[in-house]
Amino acid sequence: MKTHYSLLLLLCMALSCTKKKPAIENISEIEKDSIIKEDKEKVVVVEDKLIFTVQIAALRNENSELENFEDVKIYQEDGFIKYRIGSFLTYEDAVKHKEMSKTFFADAFVQALQNNNPIHIKEALSIK
Repeated sequence: MKTHYSLLLLLCMALSCTKKKPAIENISEIEKDSIIKEDKEKVVVVEDKLIFTVQIAALRNENSELENFEDVKIYQEDGFIKYRIGSFLTYEDAVKHKEMSKTFFADAFVQALQNNNPIHIKEALSIK
């Protein structure tokens, strides 16, 4: 099992190694009145919306392997570097993506963002 995991991780890193290192975003510097939603090849700005994303790691130090994953977004919050993938308008879509991500990231979980600020998932679900 560990061998399979290692091979899959190496394959993912090899496929994504040509990607430029993304900029680390400080959550406090992101506009409070807009949220970015990915839509296949384009990026759409959706104002004042609740989105869900999948957090795959929160570390004290940068991790170049995680930074090379395709579509990873990096944020600095509360003294941690947080790695998140995907932006979803529904909790259900985020859960599906989380389940697929658990193949590589066992501790992945859905994180809700209201105006780019992390909020508790129960609060997010009560808003919808």
